[in-house]
Amino acid sequence: MKKIIVIIALMMTPLLSNAQSIFDSLEDLDGVDMVVVTKDAFQLLKKFQPKNVKSDDNEVMQAFEMINDLNEFKMFSTDNLEIASKMEKMVNNAIKSSKLTELIRIKEDDSRVKIYVKATGNKDYVSEVLMFVKGIDKKTKGMSEAMVMSLTGNIDINKMSEFTDKMVKESNK
Repeated sequence: MKKIIVIIALMMTPLLSNAQSIFDSLEDLDGVDMVVVTKDAFQLLKKFQPKNVKSDDNEVMQAFEMINDLNEFKMFSTDNLEIASKMEKMVNNAIKSSKLTELIRIKEDDSRVKIYVKATGNKDYVSEVLMFVKGIDKKTKGMSEAMVMSLTGNIDINKMSEFTDKMVKESNK
């Protein structure tokens, strides 16, 4: 299960963008690890895009194409039971307030993964991807661990799907 979560997180990292401001309160809590990538960082990364390379078979180029319209990526994680419960409440509030649609729900043993999106007028694009992971980890001796990831921008679901498929196939080799 952890491998699936890590693979999804790594694949979505370049895609994730402007998280809900509701999650910003997690930044200063002890026991919360965080990663924030701003729009400026995505724009800076675009300057490193190799020239004259076709993106059809090149995962790096596909990743560069996906970050073109991203605004922000935020990820918060904890192994603190109280904070994990707080994160879950925040996610539920964000789902309701932003009118997010559930895309995927995964249950394996005591772990849960839920992915939500905010649709746009074009069915091939979403403006936000929100992932929530909650589960029991042996290293925390049964305490709950949780992770919230948010990506905002103009996200092409087809490109993300193709990129994800390639990454999963490579990880299974």
